[in-house]
Amino acid sequence: MKQISRREFIKTTAVGLGSLAALDAIPREVLAFEAADTVLFNGNIITVDAKDTIVQAVAIRNGKILKVGSNQEVQSWSGNGTERIDLKGKTVTPGLVDSHLHIMGYGMQFRPLFLNIRFPLTPNKAALLKLVAERSKTTKPGEWIVGNQGFTLSVDQTPTRWELDEVAPQNPVLLRHNSGQHSTANSMALKLAGITAATPNPYSGKIGRRAGSMEPNGLLFHYPAENLVNRVAPGISDRDMASLAEDVERGQLRCLAAGYASGHDVIVAPQKIGGYFAAAKENRLKMRIRLMEYVSHEKELEQLLRNRDTSSNPMLENGGYKLAVDGGVAAKTALMYDANLESSKSSYVYHDQATLNRMTRMIHATGHQVAFHAVGDRAIDMAINAIEDAMQAKPRENHRHRIEHCLFPTEKALSRIKQLGIVVSVSPQWIRFHSDGYKAMTNESAMQRFLPLKTMLDMGIPVAFGCDVPATILLEPRWAFIGAVGRTTHNGYSPNPAECLTIKEALRMHTMGAAYAGFEERAVGSLEEGKLADMVVWSHDLYAMPLVAMQSLAAERVMVGGKFVETSR
Repeated sequence: MKQISRREFIKTTAVGLGSLAALDAIPREVLAFEAADTVLFNGNIITVDAKDTIVQAVAIRNGKILKVGSNQEVQSWSGNGTERIDLKGKTVTPGLVDSHLHIMGYGMQFRPLFLNIRFPLTPNKAALLKLVAERSKTTKPGEWIVGNQGFTLSVDQTPTRWELDEVAPQNPVLLRHNSGQHSTANSMALKLAGITAATPNPYSGKIGRRAGSMEPNGLLFHYPAENLVNRVAPGISDRDMASLAEDVERGQLRCLAAGYASGHDVIVAPQKIGGYFAAAKENRLKMRIRLMEYVSHEKELEQLLRNRDTSSNPMLENGGYKLAVDGGVAAKTALMYDANLESSKSSYVYHDQATLNRMTRMIHATGHQVAFHAVGDRAIDMAINAIEDAMQAKPRENHRHRIEHCLFPTEKALSRIKQLGIVVSVSPQWIRFHSDGYKAMTNESAMQRFLPLKTMLDMGIPVAFGCDVPATILLEPRWAFIGAVGRTTHNGYSPNPAECLTIKEALRMHTMGAAYAGFEERAVGSLEEGKLADMVVWSHDLYAMPLVAMQSLAAERVMVGGKFVETSR
């Protein structure tokens, strides 16, 4: 008689019995060695594997995927103790991986202490000033009014210190732009921070001045200048590790509710990174998080490399370092070759090329990943130059150094990115939200190069999607899909529609593409046997719903490591 394996016996028996429930008749000891903890069946399961296979069912054991396939193929993995979940035709995808978001920083925005100035509450300067004026009426003299991150106005529309003084004459005021690239403070806040006409610009930061003089006008460009006031404002720099861990927990719940099972926090201040480790140590992390520690200057990098935290946790990885090359379009600090563009009129070099090269070499030589904030074409080229220099000094395969945002690359830059194996991490939400503003701040020629997603895909450049909250006004991934697939603003402007993606391409960039950006593609990003059981149950079929209905797409349930997690907004 031909002998069969236990697995074949189970499969044969399951087919013969014809139902999952009938498997209860099989002795538990036969099934115990391989029975699934959970089986999801009767679904429309988009695996995002190499063939983009769509299946009906998936079996999970010990947090990993045992089997994907038809209901009949998967049912043999069910045993007496298996939880069976009927998806009733619902669409399931891999848990989304967000390549660029700030979980702690996003959670921070919802502290009761802060004045809420986020979209859509502040559509113009008058609305912003009105919120400050109203808060001042209920705030004691001398107490701070600190806004969360933040308003969406361009730097020309941002209130100056004197305008803030008029609506809050007895309170120090600090407000931050949603991009994080500039803030504004009133006279009392500047005084408490010790900022005067004699205060020099900090390294890679800039203090805004009244035209024709050195008198500060309240505007603060880039983190080093913003931090001059942040360090004395309550709720920003005075948090202990326990309260920072609370921010992480608050932020991750909102991210999970949106459908993100994993995320890369691509700018963690060294003095705050302990908040993540505190949350991990207390088993408070429900989503997988990869950190990129922000580096302000060369000496700080030397210290960080010497004192790197190598703690290990299955939900948290200290992944590498972040360097900023320029700022943002709204702040007019995007570093473009055409410095006459409005997007660049306040731009300046954060690190000269030699310094940027040295810093990149230092990180590269240690085997870590570097992520560069680079928006303008000149900034993008500076990041590419630094990576090329590091590779020439010490060739290294599979480095996966990254350029974050990469809004306006030139054709030559794209060729170099491909040649050097650079990963591009983008936020296609911005196509929908900001293209009108970007066009006003640049020109149509620049907008023809704006986020050329299809070109990058066709060239074989690794592309990852990340929402970049709190810099992005809305968290949900549907806005990434709408931006990448539709490439049209709510006003009807479509920058280079030839760069539109299909929804299949967009989903892959938000799963496998983002997983690749974090060296995670063997563990997450697709639903395949042996991978972690991270997945999302959606309200609609992503592949079937028309783009005009995409605004209704919502994550209904999110699974991380084989367990559905509780979420909250």
